[in-house]
Amino acid sequence: MKAQVVGVGQRRSGTGKNSGKPYDGTTIYILSAANDVQGHKAEEVYINHLSSVTFPEVGIGDTIDVQYNRQGFLDEITVVTKAGK
Repeated sequence: MKAQVVGVGQRRSGTGKNSGKPYDGTTIYILSAANDVQGHKAEEVYINHLSSVTFPEVGIGDTIDVQYNRQGFLDEITVVTKAGK
């Protein structure tokens, strides 16, 4: 699914209060086309930096391709075009 990045949250890391498990992630905000929506669909995509998936540096205005696996988990993000280029 191709989408435009419209926001990038701060990277947050630490240890969960209840679970005691480490976390390290960044949320990006995207706009994409959808068949069931007039205009664009807005979504949050959580990038887990502790996963085995490699994520590129993304910035506001970049066009990215987001791929999910069969279970609905983020599988890959690739930059299609960088903003201003």
